[in-house]
Amino acid sequence: MEDFEFPECTTFGSVIRFALELERAAMAVYDDLAGRPDLAQAAESFKALSAAHKKRSDVLEHTRREKLNEMILEPIQDLDGSKYKIETKVPDGVDMAGAKAFSAKMEEVSGSFYLDSSEIAKFLLAEAARILERMGKESQANKAKVEAL
Repeated sequence: MEDFEFPECTTFGSVIRFALELERAAMAVYDDLAGRPDLAQAAESFKALSAAHKKRSDVLEHTRREKLNEMILEPIQDLDGSKYKIETKVPDGVDMAGAKAFSAKMEEVSGSFYLDSSEIAKFLLAEAARILERMGKESQANKAKVEAL
């Protein structure tokens, strides 16, 4: 499993970098879970969740590149990135119940990050706030999907 670096959330650019790391980590977790023989019954669901996080990463990259150039260095306060760091190493020998709990926690933390950062972004750029809020709601929906497996 690769290492992920979650930057401190001190500027709007670092918030976007943090979000991109969340998406990369979620993809890696779901790819790992999809490849485990003991979890084969949920492999397609894990692959679909990985693809959804890849799509979200692409949206974030596009947003950063096309829409946020002037906002990247805008300072951010009251967003403690340490609250949103996710565990990225799936435990060895995890069973289906453990995989569901691990994934649900990851989506819960991710959703909190996006919803909290969308509140801060509203003061800076409405479009970025809408994207972050949508991703927060998607993470909540992903959590429900994982719990339903």
